[in-house]
Amino acid sequence: MRVVIGNVEHDVKITAILSVPRLGFMDNFYCAIQAFSTFGIQTVKGTGAFWDQTMHRLMAEQCKPEHENDFILTMDYDSVFEPDCISRLVSAILVSGYDAIAPIQTKRDDQRLLFTPKGQMGKTGKTRLEKDWWEKLAQPADSAHFGLTLLRTSALRRMPYPWFLGVPNDEGGWEDVTGEARVSRTDPDMYFWKKWQETGNTLAVSPLVSIGHAELVITWPGRDLKAIHQYPKYYWDNGGRRPPEAWGSPEHFKESE
Repeated sequence: MRVVIGNVEHDVKITAILSVPRLGFMDNFYCAIQAFSTFGIQTVKGTGAFWDQTMHRLMAEQCKPEHENDFILTMDYDSVFEPDCISRLVSAILVSGYDAIAPIQTKRDDQRLLFTPKGQMGKTGKTRLEKDWWEKLAQPADSAHFGLTLLRTSALRRMPYPWFLGVPNDEGGWEDVTGEARVSRTDPDMYFWKKWQETGNTLAVSPLVSIGHAELVITWPGRDLKAIHQYPKYYWDNGGRRPPEAWGSPEHFKESE
């Protein structure tokens, strides 16, 4: 891939990797085809029951010297993005010098962003970021995601194994726990970012680049017959019930009596 920054041209070798199920989102696949073919980026996919093991195998293979990759680009099978997201991410990592950079992305079934600003890991409550924070090409972070993230292969080679590891909470389970002196679980992706930085590698997010996150929503007719939306998670968390404001809900019938 050839990148032009100012009057300087850079040739960089990038391979995209993704762990995918047997069935996936066609919107994501067409985003990948459109974007990767635009820049001549090779795509390598893996399939398996365990995301972390598949990602490790793909990364380890593409880190081998014979592949001559400058960067590995990770992608989730539910990411949605335009081709210029890739060119802007590549420009951002070359200009900033970070070892990894991720775009802004929103968590599924949630309104939170999938990154932790530098110095905020483990802290509770809301984090306020000033307006000028969002105007920079790259900002340091404690954690990010793998939705469309660039990793320097030289930095990845520096990191000892294991790269991904799931660690249960201090009670041996996988639920989040609260309270002093209690430790929640560590998921494999968060373990990766923690170890990445313990190795001395740097991580940033680019506030100037964002990608979408494909997800399923349930659309109900509301009591005014205008559409309202419900995430499947909340449907099942509510015992398999539609929202109270949906047409035909028990609450609706009760109020109609």
